[in-house]
Amino acid sequence: MRTTITFLFLIVFHAAFSQQTSRFVENHLIVKLTEYQYAQSEINLDAKKFGITSLDALNETLGIVSIDQIGQYPKTHTFLLVFQNNQAVGAIAGQYKNLGLFEYAEPDYIAQGGGQKVAGEIIPNDTRFNKQWGLYNDGTMTGIGTVAIDSDVDMELAWDIQTGDPNMVIAVSDSGLKMNHPDIAARIWTNTAETLNGVDDDGNGLIDDVNGWDYRNNDNNPTDDLGHGTNVAGIIGAISNNNSLFTGANWNSKVMVLKVLGADNSATTANMASSVYYAADHGAKVFSMSIGGGATATMQNAVAYADTHNMIFVACMMNFNNNVAYYPAAYSATYDNVIAVGSTNPDDHRTAPFFWDASSGSNYGTHLNVVAPGNYIYGLSNTSDTSSSSYWGGTSQATPLVAGIASLVLAINPELSPSQVRTIIENTAQDQVGDPAEDIAGYDQYMGYGRANAFAAVQAAQLLSTHQFGTDQAQEFQIVNPERNGKLQLFSKGQFPGNYEMVVNAMDGKLVQSKTMDIKAGMNGIDFNLPKGNYIVTLKSSSYSKIFKVLKE
Repeated sequence: MRTTITFLFLIVFHAAFSQQTSRFVENHLIVKLTEYQYAQSEINLDAKKFGITSLDALNETLGIVSIDQIGQYPKTHTFLLVFQNNQAVGAIAGQYKNLGLFEYAEPDYIAQGGGQKVAGEIIPNDTRFNKQWGLYNDGTMTGIGTVAIDSDVDMELAWDIQTGDPNMVIAVSDSGLKMNHPDIAARIWTNTAETLNGVDDDGNGLIDDVNGWDYRNNDNNPTDDLGHGTNVAGIIGAISNNNSLFTGANWNSKVMVLKVLGADNSATTANMASSVYYAADHGAKVFSMSIGGGATATMQNAVAYADTHNMIFVACMMNFNNNVAYYPAAYSATYDNVIAVGSTNPDDHRTAPFFWDASSGSNYGTHLNVVAPGNYIYGLSNTSDTSSSSYWGGTSQATPLVAGIASLVLAINPELSPSQVRTIIENTAQDQVGDPAEDIAGYDQYMGYGRANAFAAVQAAQLLSTHQFGTDQAQEFQIVNPERNGKLQLFSKGQFPGNYEMVVNAMDGKLVQSKTMDIKAGMNGIDFNLPKGNYIVTLKSSSYSKIFKVLKE
C-alpha cells in the first residue's frame, strides 16, 4: 500500500501561516483507529477512503483532501486528515470521536523548541508585558471584564517583521511626559539644532527647545502633571526588552514630546495647532493627538499643513458614546493623512462604557477609520519610575497604538504617502470581530473598517516596498495573505494595468470562480467572498499570467 503525497504543498503552505495565527494547524486533525476498527477497515490512502461507511461519509462532508499515515504502517493505526478548508477543530474532533471508531481525535498542535520563540512571534521580556492585552491577548488577564482571546492587534507577529525605524520621529501632543522615566527617557527626541544655553540657536522663536516644547506654560520643560501624556507616549515608545515594565508598539523611533494639555485636562486651539506646526517643521512623520473639540479654521489649517508635509495625523474619536463629530479626528473626512480612531474592549466589542463612567463610550460616525484596544490600558506613570498599576481608558489610548502601527508600516516602506498608510491600515483591519449589531460586514460607523491589525498592515507594506522586490521585479503583482475581510488586496507596480481574468480554483483543482476586472496601478481591492480555506488564484491576460496561493481566514 502506497502513502499518498497528493496536496503535500497544501500542508506545507497552510502550516506556514497557521504557525503565525494559531497553536494548531487549522485544517488538520489527527486520529487513531481502535485495534478492532483497524482490522475491519479497507484503507486506500490514494482514494482517501477508510472503507468504513460512516467515517468516509463524514470525511467527504468536511472536504477531505488527503489522508496521511503517521508512524510505521500499520502499527500505529494513526492518520493525519487534511481538509480543504479550515475547521473548528475542537468541534469536529468531537464528531469523529462520536463515531466510536477511534482511540482519540485531536488537533495537529504546533510546538516550539526549548531554545527559542515560536516562529513568527516576538515576545518581549518586559516584566509587565502580560498586562498589555491590546498588543498580545492570550485570554489569561483578569480584572478587565470579559476577555476574548486574540482581541489584540497581533503586535507580536508584526514585530517579527518590523520594530521601528531609529531615524523616524513620532510626535505626541498631549499633557507631556515624565521626562526622566527610565522606561522611556532614552527614546525622547533631541533637537540637534538647539543647545541649552539660553539662546534660540535654531531661530524658531523658542529658546532651548532641546526636547520638545511646553505650549501650556510656554517653556522648554514638557513635564507631565496629568498622567495622560505619559501613558499615551509609553504606548508608542516605552523601551522594549529591558526587563522592566512595559513595551511600546515601536521599539526604535524617537518620541517628540509636545505639551498642550494641563493638569485640568484642557487645551487651547492655539496650543494644539502650534504643536502640529512644530512637529511638521521638525521632521515628525507620525503625529498622535488624543484630544478633541470643535471645528476651527485654525486647527483645520494646521492639519492641512501637516498634510503638505506628509505627516500622518492620528486622532481620537472621543468618549461620549455618540456620533457627534469632534476635531481634529473629524478632519479625516477631508484630509487623507488623518486617521480617526475608536476604542475596543478586551472582548473585541466597541467600548461602551469605559471602566470609569457608565455613560461613556467610544464615539462613532461616518468619519471613523478604524478601532483599536483602548480600555484598561496599563502603562507608564507620571508619578513613579517603578509603578505598573497605572491604567487609563479611552479612544486616547487606542490612538497612540494606531500611531505606532502607522510608524511600523512607514518604516517598512518610507516611500508610502500618508494616504497609502491610512488605506493599508483600513484594508488590513479585522472586520466583524465585535458586536454583530454594530460590526457588520464591510465599513460601518461603529467600528469603521475594523480593528487595526499590525501584522497584516506591515505585511501589506512589505508588498508595496520597492526595497523588497527590487526594480527588476517592479512589474510584478503581489497579494496580501491571509485574506480576512472579503477583499483580496492585490498590488500592482503599474507596469501592466488593464483588463485581466482572475480564475480561482480549490486546492483539488475544482473551478470556484472566474471573472474579469480592470487592474489599476497601486492597490486593488478585489471581492473575495469565499468560504475559509486555501485557493489557487491565477491572474492572466493575453500576454501575462501569474499564480498565487491564497489563504482565506
